[in-house]
Amino acid sequence: MVPSASKCITWNVIFAAEIVAIVTVNLLSIILFIKTRSLRTPSMYLVISLTVADMEVVITLLFFFPLVSLTNIAMISLERVHATFRPIEHRTIRKWVYVVAIAVVWVLPVITSVTSMVVLLMTGYYLFFYGFHCCLCLFVICVSYIAILIKFRCGAHPLRHFATSSKQRKLTVTLFITTLVSLLLWLPYHILVIVNLKTSGLPRSFPRLVAVRLGYSLFVLFYANSLVNPVLYTIRIPDFKRAFFSLFRRQ
Repeated sequence: MVPSASKCITWNVIFAAEIVAIVTVNLLSIILFIKTRSLRTPSMYLVISLTVADMEVVITLLFFFPLVSLTNIAMISLERVHATFRPIEHRTIRKWVYVVAIAVVWVLPVITSVTSMVVLLMTGYYLFFYGFHCCLCLFVICVSYIAILIKFRCGAHPLRHFATSSKQRKLTVTLFITTLVSLLLWLPYHILVIVNLKTSGLPRSFPRLVAVRLGYSLFVLFYANSLVNPVLYTIRIPDFKRAFFSLFRRQ
């Protein structure tokens, strides 16, 4: 049984509304990052890169930009590890290091996507390289934040540089929350894709209409991954919140 025409129209409207929201919210975030000097710190460069990738995710390159976002999140987790374990050295990192990190974030998914497409054209199977890239990013994210959590729980917190350390700690917690929410929205759709590839679709006993609705729903959540970050920035980052409201406040 296939969805009726009215149901298809409803899902198309939902997808269209979500795409408009993604572009609008992330474009607004980019404008705020550009206009607000306090947000253009080196630690936020990777966040800005993630915002650009999230805005571009609505382009038809379905696998490339989500891969950029995941790689960007993994790079952010590594940057947070360095900020947590080497706070003094972290404050002296040159800007070119962040430029190189951002270049890696965008180049690696290009290599993975091109390689996967070549393998797909040759063998009809693309999951290995794409899956390996995703698993590597997830491994880096998990190990990084577990290490940070252990450091927060067991590490000493000297009084000197307390204000700076407190600010970096709060930023780390904020980015951890955004990472967790992103993965909770990102993983279900990919798990469904893997299940479909491994089992040639859901079991026959699974109602067809329910399977279609499940796929559409997880696809909506998958795209929502690119929508929630600016909302969390507004809630968790005071400078971003002030810049957001001042943008609409009458002078």
